[in-house]
Amino acid sequence: MAAAESFMKLLHDAHASNSTLEQRIASLESQLQGLLRWQQSSGASKKKAQAASKGTKDFASSKGVVEKEPIVTVKQIVLTPPATPGFVTPPLIEEETPAVAVTQVIEQLEEPETDSTQTAYRILDVIQKYGQHLEGEAKTESSTPWAGRAMFAPKVENFVLSKRPIQLILPSFPWKSINRIDKVTGPLPDFGEELALARLDNLCRDIAEVYEFGAEVTIATDGLVFNDIVGITDDDTWDYSAALMELADKRGFHGIKLLRVMDLLGYTNGEPLTKERYLETVDDCRKELAAQFGNADEAVAQMIKEDPDTLLTYRGFIRFLETDLKYSPIIKKGISGTQYRKAVKEVAKGMMNRAESFTKIIQAKCPDYVRLSIHPSSGAVKLSIPLIPQISGSFPKSPWHCSIAVGVDGSYTTVHSKDVRESHVPVLRDGRPYFFREKSELYDWCEEHVDIEHLYPSGLLVRPKNDLAQYQRLDGTDLEKLSQLAALQPSVTVQGFSNVANDKILPRASESA
Repeated sequence: MAAAESFMKLLHDAHASNSTLEQRIASLESQLQGLLRWQQSSGASKKKAQAASKGTKDFASSKGVVEKEPIVTVKQIVLTPPATPGFVTPPLIEEETPAVAVTQVIEQLEEPETDSTQTAYRILDVIQKYGQHLEGEAKTESSTPWAGRAMFAPKVENFVLSKRPIQLILPSFPWKSINRIDKVTGPLPDFGEELALARLDNLCRDIAEVYEFGAEVTIATDGLVFNDIVGITDDDTWDYSAALMELADKRGFHGIKLLRVMDLLGYTNGEPLTKERYLETVDDCRKELAAQFGNADEAVAQMIKEDPDTLLTYRGFIRFLETDLKYSPIIKKGISGTQYRKAVKEVAKGMMNRAESFTKIIQAKCPDYVRLSIHPSSGAVKLSIPLIPQISGSFPKSPWHCSIAVGVDGSYTTVHSKDVRESHVPVLRDGRPYFFREKSELYDWCEEHVDIEHLYPSGLLVRPKNDLAQYQRLDGTDLEKLSQLAALQPSVTVQGFSNVANDKILPRASESA
């Protein structure tokens, strides 16, 4: 209790020293107030408190979830506050947000003797496994405990007490970048979105292993918030989100839902939205969003001038737009370099205003949800979740701003398409580019007869394409390729060939030794 109250005092001191942080910290204070009330209403075990003072004891469940005896620690961490009051960097920016160092007391509470709290802790263990955060002044990525865990504990426990699925929300998946020459495969979701959806669905499934009512991830798509000012059509924006949910349904990702601005504003009343209705209401939604939650342009300009974080975010928009807007119809052909840079800055200011309004409406309409983010952060007020984890350990590019490069070792790397055109070949699905595969003779199969499918989170599925699967055989060359792929990939599964046992998994050679 004393630790959390000390943290509250530190936050009030921050108000006095820097007024620009006041509104941004308000939501954090509100959550801490809820935490204090939760502490007061929960019974604590003295025996477990004594055990906790001796350290942390880890043990792994059968599902691999690590549970910890709670401890009390004091450490220096980094808060990454939004760039404006309530602002969260939108998924258009692919770079880290600036950090502000704040000394905090992180209190991992004594575990009360209640089933609901113990269940909430197990759920938070699962959620925390999916996070990746920053710490220290250098903003290095770290696997340290989730700083915002204690703040979300009361919210998760409330869902447990009411026997409802845990609700998580992720602002993301707007549309594919308009730079379809250098960055992405095209206007529709591809293998990047498929991997990202699979990871979010897997999060829901893992939660269901420890909580019978499971979880749901709501994708709050911000496509209509920005598309008109960067030159992407309303039709393309709708088509992207519709194809995204088609993909989720086809793959059986039933824990994922989609929320649009018109849903948040009450235009749909819970009814399914058609494309015609979407196109009819999209302009009205933008106007209403700005009227209810937007800031005046002068206010945004003032924040850029006075707040270093806002200035850095604004510059990040400019860097992204300087690349993408050269392919946008909103930029006149033949304008000078000076005119182009001026146009880019105006669009960046407009995007910042709209991003803030979208964040505000989510906070107003979904206050009890566990907040996820696709951007690196300290994790103090949200869980930063890499949608496509990278072997390098770095935070990945957003799938709508990149293409996927598949290595001969089975790795998935988020790249710009222009960077792999020489080393990789495009792989088609439904007649359109879906990802890029590393050039290798091990991937050279007869495409008319053999299908190679890359799986989540890794591995290969090799099977015939035609209806005569049971009569097909793999020759000696094909079997040798399978053997070599199995030595490189996490696993290779073979189905449908008469001379190879169905569902035979060929593990990596070093694992079978």
